[in-house]
Amino acid sequence: MIRAVEWRDLRLPLLAWAVVALVSIFLHGPVPLYSTRSLAVAWEMWDRGSWLVPLFNGAPYSHKTPLLPWLIHAGWLVGGVNDVWPRLLMVLLGGIVVAQTGVLARRLYPQRAGIAANAAWAMAGFWYFFLFALQVMYELPLAVAVLGGLIALCRRDGEAWRPWWPGVALAIGVGLLAKGPVALLHLGVPMLAARWWHPAARADGRRFAKSALLALLGGIALFALWLVPALLLGDPEYREALLVTQTAGRIKDSFDHAEPWWWYAPTLLVLMAPWWWQAWWWRQVPALWRDPGNRFAWIWALGMVFCFSLISGKQPYYLLPGFAAFALLLAVAADARPRLGVMPGIAVAMLALVLLAFPLYAGRIALPYPAQLRWSFPVAGGAMLLVALAMLRWRHLPLLAGGVLVAAALLHAGATPLIRDQFDFTQTAHALAKAQREGARVAFLGEYQLQFHFAGRLHDPLEVVDEAAARDWAMRHPRDVIVVNTRDRWTHAGAQPIVQQRFRKRWIQVWRAGEWRALPAQQIPLGPAAGELRYQPR
Repeated sequence: MIRAVEWRDLRLPLLAWAVVALVSIFLHGPVPLYSTRSLAVAWEMWDRGSWLVPLFNGAPYSHKTPLLPWLIHAGWLVGGVNDVWPRLLMVLLGGIVVAQTGVLARRLYPQRAGIAANAAWAMAGFWYFFLFALQVMYELPLAVAVLGGLIALCRRDGEAWRPWWPGVALAIGVGLLAKGPVALLHLGVPMLAARWWHPAARADGRRFAKSALLALLGGIALFALWLVPALLLGDPEYREALLVTQTAGRIKDSFDHAEPWWWYAPTLLVLMAPWWWQAWWWRQVPALWRDPGNRFAWIWALGMVFCFSLISGKQPYYLLPGFAAFALLLAVAADARPRLGVMPGIAVAMLALVLLAFPLYAGRIALPYPAQLRWSFPVAGGAMLLVALAMLRWRHLPLLAGGVLVAAALLHAGATPLIRDQFDFTQTAHALAKAQREGARVAFLGEYQLQFHFAGRLHDPLEVVDEAAARDWAMRHPRDVIVVNTRDRWTHAGAQPIVQQRFRKRWIQVWRAGEWRALPAQQIPLGPAAGELRYQPR
């Protein structure tokens, strides 16, 4: 359990997080493809009454476990289906992670005044964590579970370490419900290496191991309360994917997000910017390494990166629950050097100048962008320059981390016109919803990622087709509707799409199937790859 006294000193970083995140997350609607997909899975479960088995375009969805949809459903039970509660939920979960990082620091370093606040500020000051927390994604519930389990593992009674094993078991179960077996990796690394850092494990390793095993079994039993009924309700393909493919298929020769083993090393240099871009940090690393009090943070951080490097499938956000380990090390390093370097301020100032100068080089940008960027970027850059000046003047960790947090929020605010212009599928989703209400079938040419389901509150799945099948489908269903992704905007005379809107560099178009099939481009013979469709989630 977390005592009220452990929340002391965390009010300021939590207040800063809440204000900045709440303002930022409501600047625009849910962004594809992550947020829209997560919301669509929750919506399909809600709409079809499938409370145990997540759904993806009408079929059982093995890629994800149900905790995040359940949390979304809890808010919908009170306020109805909306996109406000899921965004509030992400801000809340992000704030909990910030607070948990501070509580964990207090338990690990009880003699260091201010370490809890510094760790919480460091966590809030990771730009990637902040921007990712603006997405409706599964990693934040997982991070809450992982940190909750580590806090339970590090419970202290004065100088004595007394792990709260029921809390560890609960965290394992919740982590498995949040993201599946990967939770065991996040929690397993520090637990398996406990003899090198945990006093209770060093004092009585056999008893610690038995307690850890019981906690593991308890967590798996909690997970099984969902898993067994879900397996019974799902079809054979879902059962095989849930039990085998979704774990084994990502470890070696991953079917999704495969990267080389060294991929996380350069990625972390970007994710940890600007903190790892400073000479003072690297000068502190040898001392941090030699200090026995930092073994937990090093084992957790390096062990996590090593294990994830061995797994074929890689994404930056896979490391997100372990960001707290880097926050702990940063807080300890800053504790030894209260006045830090100038790099965070310089990095923010350089970014501010890039934004301020946007009108000067905007004409040379070949990619399309809304005209509002010509003023939104300079306004954000001007405000960011003031933040940078404050960071250069007062170089202690809370102000620097708060500055990075605000700078990330200003960059996001400056980019909001672009996000609204090119990443809002509401218009297309409403057109598809109208078509379904009128009894029309809807087909999607390509790889469908549920980008229209929640915004349109679609009740029926889309028929996903490749190029060859799309032509056949259009001939058989000429009065129905097909969604296509094209390189250019349709400006020709004659038949017109029901709706078209930009998505990044391309255009999403909704056509009456017969009119689309009659277009000159659809009379050209197809190549041999026309009958291939990229992997669809299952």
